[in-house]
Amino acid sequence: HLARHGVQMGGVSGGVFPLARSGLLAGSTCSVHWCYEAAFEAEFPDLATTDNVILIDRDRFTASGAAAAFDLMLHLVEERLGGTITTEVACWFQHPLMRGEGVRQRIPTSKRESTADMLPTPVAQAVAIFAEHITHPLDVAEVADMVNVSTRQLERSFKKATDQSPSLYYRQLRVNAARQLVLYSKDSMTEIANAVGYANATPLIRYYKKAFGLSPQDDRRKINLFRVQSNKPLPTV
Repeated sequence: HLARHGVQMGGVSGGVFPLARSGLLAGSTCSVHWCYEAAFEAEFPDLATTDNVILIDRDRFTASGAAAAFDLMLHLVEERLGGTITTEVACWFQHPLMRGEGVRQRIPTSKRESTADMLPTPVAQAVAIFAEHITHPLDVAEVADMVNVSTRQLERSFKKATDQSPSLYYRQLRVNAARQLVLYSKDSMTEIANAVGYANATPLIRYYKKAFGLSPQDDRRKINLFRVQSNKPLPTV
């Protein structure tokens, strides 16, 4: 009803899910937090997404995470009241700067102190390629060719930058994507395994237990219990 009357509507973090389920993102691009990306794209394959921190697309606005909501509010203040008032508001809350629409999310690597934007160029390029090929995984040698380095050089650079080999890093990306589907979809384990590049669920379940300390089934059971017994926001992955 509100949308039909031209009211601006938006969602923050996991709020993009009800927004999309209501059909309010049709024809719009939305910002999706990296921890929800696989689950969101599985449920809404036809919707355009971005890893920008915030995005305003006509009368729809989305912010990737909780802190990004403040950037979004500052952006809306600037649109209506100008830069001077926006700066005053930001300083009042001791918010150091406003991240604009072109700023991309920072995504953690396996090294506690580093994020993807801090990686050496060939490693960052390889990580981006890995992320784009979750369902149909590539060989590390293929990825090395794509970033114009030797396989050995990529292995060395990757180990130095992330404390992991490219193959282990890639596997963890796929397992992380699987966990999003376990927690935020009703897909079967076979469907989830196929979605992250495994022919069957057996290896995925083994890697999942190793990564998270419990089986996918137990993880889903735990989160469903959390939903039923507690009126709290769902934890991110």
